[in-house]
Amino acid sequence: MIPSFLYNLIIVPIYDILEFFYVFFSAVTNQGIAVIALSFVVTLFCIPLYIVAEKWQQIERDKQNSMKEIISVIKSAFKGDERYMMTNAFYKEEHYHPIMVLRSSFGLLIQIPFFIAAYKYLSTSAGLLGNSFLFIKDLGKPDALFTVGNFGINILPIAMTLVNIIAGLIYTKGFSVREKLQIYGMALI
Repeated sequence: MIPSFLYNLIIVPIYDILEFFYVFFSAVTNQGIAVIALSFVVTLFCIPLYIVAEKWQQIERDKQNSMKEIISVIKSAFKGDERYMMTNAFYKEEHYHPIMVLRSSFGLLIQIPFFIAAYKYLSTSAGLLGNSFLFIKDLGKPDALFTVGNFGINILPIAMTLVNIIAGLIYTKGFSVREKLQIYGMALI
């Protein structure tokens, strides 16, 4: 649960911006196109954040690569507490703290407030109820295009996950396995 002051400070302004653009786009076009346009607006707002995040991620990759050889020597030469002490001493010498590895996750973390605000807005938007778009009968309800027994299968979340995984495959060429797993994990979430 997000503390209310953080919610009001971060999520509410994003929510208000999304509401403004959704109302604008839905006045100009239909509800389905307005949702698609809203996703483009979110992407446009995130581009400057992605650029900063990518710079931080590249700094982290470069730092990890520069330390990789010595860390592997430490791991092969020492065990237990000695390994821990030698690794920490090396990190201090390099002015590096293991918490800096979170820089590589920043690109994923900046998306979370936008997802929360978009979900909150779209899940409570009365404008979507009863409106259809392409093969979706009601934008305000789960799509449940087909059912297996009594369980409805929603195609849109599956399609979104596949698109994110494909984008991850393209984006992560040359990345480490750990970075690839982070991106694929976020796509699945």
